[in-house]
Amino acid sequence: MRSFGLVCASLVVGLLSGSALGSPGAEYSIDDGAGNFNIGPSSFDARMTWINAFEAPEGGDTIRVVRVSFGDIENNDGVPGPTGVTVAVLNDPTDDFDLSDAVLVGTGTGEWVDGAPNEFLEFAVSPSEVSGVFFVAVEMDVLERANPARMDPQSPTAGTQSWLVYNPESRLDDIGNSKFILRMADSAFVGAWMIRAVSAGDCVADLSGDGALDFFDVSAFLSAFGSGDVCADFTADGELDFFDMSEFLSLFGSGCP
Repeated sequence: MRSFGLVCASLVVGLLSGSALGSPGAEYSIDDGAGNFNIGPSSFDARMTWINAFEAPEGGDTIRVVRVSFGDIENNDGVPGPTGVTVAVLNDPTDDFDLSDAVLVGTGTGEWVDGAPNEFLEFAVSPSEVSGVFFVAVEMDVLERANPARMDPQSPTAGTQSWLVYNPESRLDDIGNSKFILRMADSAFVGAWMIRAVSAGDCVADLSGDGALDFFDVSAFLSAFGSGDVCADFTADGELDFFDMSEFLSLFGSGCP
């Protein structure tokens, strides 16, 4: 297990096992922390996306981290395939738990690496404002017989807030028009994916997660900005530029509630 202080330290900050995040924000989850099996394409290669839906409180929230529990690469018949991961946050403007009108609001990238069962990897995403129902997606190029997606069949949502999507190429910005969309409640594998979302809390500029705005937050922002980390994308437009610096400084100057 790797401990850390800066949520914005890298795109994948390491394996966790119930350790506290630096960020003081809420964690959104519909799994119980104990997945039972892993899923992937059994007889074909695919651009695979697995998705959970959550509900933000009244007034909305800002998501900064996506947590994902994966299958074990070593037990994937020797065919893990590409290990690159893209995570995404999408809003549901009609709050009806329907992917057809989902709107992409933030992304992050990293790598699928081995870990113990039910451990979570963290992926930083650009600050993603959500309101009401929102979706969190994990997308990968997956070879047949590789099984990256871990599922919890004991979830109380019984698969109603989880989906499996296949496409020839990435469609995160148009997920509702995917070639194949399956709600897990309607599948042979009823359950919730082990995907979670962590918010920035009430103090978005507190990148060190210590509840105060100080030199360490400025240092974390400058380090992320210099390395091209999406944590520094405070305008959530997919680019790092003057406007991100301006937005961070504005939030920093406003102080924590």
